[in-house]
Amino acid sequence: MCPTCGQTTQLARDLDTIRARERAVNAELSGPTHARVLDALLPVDLDRPYDPDQISGKDNFACDRDMAALLDRRAPGFRASVHAGHMFLLQAVAQLARAGVSQFAVIGCGFPRKRNVHTVAREINPTAHVLYLDDSALVAAHGRALLMAESRFTRADPGDPAAILAAIGHPHGQTGWLDPREPIALVFGSLVLEQLDAPGEVIAELVAALASGYVAVTHICTDTATDVARRAAAVYTAHNLTLRPRTTRDVTTMLTGLELLGPGLTVAQDWTPAHATSPSTGETSWRCCWAALGTWGATQ
Repeated sequence: MCPTCGQTTQLARDLDTIRARERAVNAELSGPTHARVLDALLPVDLDRPYDPDQISGKDNFACDRDMAALLDRRAPGFRASVHAGHMFLLQAVAQLARAGVSQFAVIGCGFPRKRNVHTVAREINPTAHVLYLDDSALVAAHGRALLMAESRFTRADPGDPAAILAAIGHPHGQTGWLDPREPIALVFGSLVLEQLDAPGEVIAELVAALASGYVAVTHICTDTATDVARRAAAVYTAHNLTLRPRTTRDVTTMLTGLELLGPGLTVAQDWTPAHATSPSTGETSWRCCWAALGTWGATQ
């Protein structure tokens, strides 16, 4: 604070910002995080069918890999389900890009990977614009460093519709990257909705505020593989992380007001049959991730 005028100086504000960032980073380094565990669960090469022996991502620590290994032991099939859900999201992006969609907002994007939404979309539509949103300090550091050439990254809480809308459209996207007057595809990252208390309210507020667009979601559900979903949730809870499996009825309610496309709300493997290789023939434990692609505003 300035001793003369009694006002907070710019240097003091900058120091407060630096300290806040340090606290956020230290908190993320104290144990497993959602983004790093997801990175440990997903393989580097997402173009191949599911294989439990594939090498996982590189943006994770030993504690995250240990948690992923515990999930494999206590909730066998969970990793394959997460893989199928992530493949659905990339397939949905490709489908929308082929249909002419050129704007994507990835909510709760996690760490950049070999194949991201912008690489998939721009392979089909080179003019596609992608805005990545996440509230993790470490994801933000990676995102700003690796995603800014062909896309944009903004730090925003996936559970805060106002922050998401501010990033999308202030006045035409915070960075001038998206235009809210045109259709926008809202892509919720893997295992993001399960972290939120009221994901349906978030989706409803975004849909109400934007003229038209699409929503791509995945969600761990209890209908097909109840034990797997509940055991996975227990592992997350034991590591001070949140994973809320829900019923398909809950997820259907979450998508109220959207016109569902394709097969509707169904297990993710039904959307990605080319990648749906069961880890064990005859098991249904790997089919606990459900997926849906919806639209609103007379967009088809």
